[in-house]
Amino acid sequence: MFTDWSEALEAESLPLEPTTAQQLAAAARVTARSSHDMDDLGLLLDALGLPPTPTPSPPCSPSSQKPETHPP
Repeated sequence: MFTDWSEALEAESLPLEPTTAQQLAAAARVTARSSHDMDDLGLLLDALGLPPTPTPSPPCSPSSQKPETHPP
């Protein structure tokens, strides 16, 4: 927490650069790793204000896939 509010006021006046396409893509990739399926991914991206994925794709991460079981 700031004890001297002048620092906080200076920080508020700093210009913000628009988010680049590369930054949006990186944010979408990180979000995809947290999703369970394509519907969940769409909801997460929408909640973050990120553009939706253009086409459906296979599962986003190995953790979203169920391991195959093979007979011994």
